[in-house]
Amino acid sequence: MRSSPQYLTYSTRMSAFCGLLIAGCWLLTACGGTGRVTAVPVPPRGSAGAAGAAVLGATLTRLTNGGCCRDPVWHPDGTRVLYTDTIPGQQLAGTYVVPADGGGQPSMFWPSVATLSPDGARIAFPDFAANVTRVQEFGKSSTATLANNTAYVWFSADGRQLAWLERASGAQPSSNVDRLVHIWTANADGTNARIRGTDVRAGEVAWLPDGQRLIFAGRDRDGGNPGIYTLDIASGTLTRIVTAFSSRAVRLAPDGQSLVYLAALEENPDANGLFLMRLDTGERRKLSVIGGVRWLPDSSGLIVLPTQADSGVDAL
Repeated sequence: MRSSPQYLTYSTRMSAFCGLLIAGCWLLTACGGTGRVTAVPVPPRGSAGAAGAAVLGATLTRLTNGGCCRDPVWHPDGTRVLYTDTIPGQQLAGTYVVPADGGGQPSMFWPSVATLSPDGARIAFPDFAANVTRVQEFGKSSTATLANNTAYVWFSADGRQLAWLERASGAQPSSNVDRLVHIWTANADGTNARIRGTDVRAGEVAWLPDGQRLIFAGRDRDGGNPGIYTLDIASGTLTRIVTAFSSRAVRLAPDGQSLVYLAALEENPDANGLFLMRLDTGERRKLSVIGGVRWLPDSSGLIVLPTQADSGVDAL
């Protein structure tokens, strides 16, 4: 998670949609204006109450009080929720933890903003005094150091590698285009830190489960060829797998076999919308809804919070 300008947790919130995070049989919602975190149980697939307002009609469990709690995420063990909040008497924020069942009070998890590896074995956090990122493996006293100007890092699925973006020099063709960046990767122990591939225009990356490829929405160095790309970190080869003028909200399925993304600003109105794509075949189909989206943990489906044209009740 990240909450300072240099360490902000990326969570897809299209317009004013609620953020959705899924673990086991719970939805974690963080909706604008409420200033609190709420957990919602999700009925099993195929049950009578598995769609529409029935989900939101289930019992809500309020985990925190109002006026706090930025960027809530699930702890890998699925029983706790991490979030960022200010530390009393300090200028920098910290990472807090609260039981997901509402049975306990929040407590300090880490005395700074931090990112936890998917397996929960390591934690990365900025050291602003030294202008580096530290990576610590739980149970060990030593820390690895990444000389990356405290850039946000993305852990690979096994927690053994990290990736980050470094701003590169180059003209900015438009304010609507991401900045030119170098893509860096390193081992979690800080070794083998190097730039991978050529410079691109991107705002974030994600690891494919094989730990050999990264995926991102972006453009080439000159701001052309927009779409979704994969980067082979061994060869540096870039492959454009989706051609779209403004693809965003790219979400990779946990098993790495499919992705969902939003296409916008296309000349052909039918080419705008939320799309589901298989990576092995390239087959894609347009979904009938647009909104905030998250994958189910087993990659078998999606939870979507559709766009509301009015201030009516949200439906999942």
